[in-house]
Amino acid sequence: MKISSNNYISKIFIGLVLFVFLTGCPSVKPSGVKSGKNLFETFYLGEGGTQYFIKPMIFYNTLNREEIHLDFTFRYKNIVKDSVIVNLSLHSSILFKSINSLRFANTTHKILRKDIRLLFNEKRNKQFNSRFYTKISLIEFNKLFDNEDWTIIVYTNKTSNTYISEKKVIKKLQEKIFIILQ
Repeated sequence: MKISSNNYISKIFIGLVLFVFLTGCPSVKPSGVKSGKNLFETFYLGEGGTQYFIKPMIFYNTLNREEIHLDFTFRYKNIVKDSVIVNLSLHSSILFKSINSLRFANTTHKILRKDIRLLFNEKRNKQFNSRFYTKISLIEFNKLFDNEDWTIIVYTNKTSNTYISEKKVIKKLQEKIFIILQ
């Protein structure tokens, strides 16, 4: 009898541990995180306002079938005064060790950045992933959302590559985030 009661207690203990583990950890996200249908996440910072993370947007180069992925992070509270951290990943058959300049443009506004810094390079299958970052003014970045017809041009010593936006994503971000910055 003593052996079976210890076995019974062990099963109850294991069952309780599993119950607590499975019901107590339903999400990995912090409690202050909201999501915009896989486009962005917001993090409440208390007195600091809200931090926005726009998940990677894909821009396509139709000539060489390569891509650039851009993600953006910025903070906002009542007034537009911060800068935007821009991370970009070039997925290409060419290894990019440096970028001379980066141009964001639509039919109404242009932003040119020359201080682009390399984070890392890696090879994935037959392509390279070259990861860079820069900063731009949130005021200027907000103006880009007046029009969803974006092009990104990457200038290097030898070439320039043009990437075209997916207009639906930009329009949704304007409707969900950038309308509040007006």
